[in-house]
Amino acid sequence: MFARRVRAGFESQYDEWLKGISRTASGFPGSQGTTVLRPGEGREEYIAISQFASAEDLERWLCSTERRQWLEKLESITLDHEEVTSLTGMERWFTLPNRAVTQPPPRYKTAVLVLAGLYPLVLLLDLILSPFLTALPGPLQVFVSLVVSIAIMVWGVLPQLTRLFFRWLYPGHEPRLTRPRDP
Repeated sequence: MFARRVRAGFESQYDEWLKGISRTASGFPGSQGTTVLRPGEGREEYIAISQFASAEDLERWLCSTERRQWLEKLESITLDHEEVTSLTGMERWFTLPNRAVTQPPPRYKTAVLVLAGLYPLVLLLDLILSPFLTALPGPLQVFVSLVVSIAIMVWGVLPQLTRLFFRWLYPGHEPRLTRPRDP
């Protein structure tokens, strides 16, 4: 996440800058897009959330000549240097691409939601998968069950639980996305 305050009267130039750097970043390996949160609701800065497939892909972008050239164009437009925050662990499961959130929720809340989603899922999958896995050795049964459970949790259960419990996870945040307009 990159946060910047824009000089008064330079908002349209910053919007153009955001479009340009976002297009450039999208051409880098592993780029998964950029979401922009505009100032509002007690927040003065623009926040750009760039997602990359891996830490290596992100590092390649952060150290690139192209990015450095884009940053040089900012000096007269913004009030301060960027603040960079990186989410790489479990908090990414609770970061919605279509929500105005700048900080991950407290760890105890993520733990509660993981438990709330995983426990019934494991019980259900045990009932469904057990008849098909009995011929396999015990460690392989556990491995197959974990692979299926994790896939369902990451791509199905956790996104739904995060949407359902958004206000509990992120009290005081408006669940709304603002993206840069296309030219």
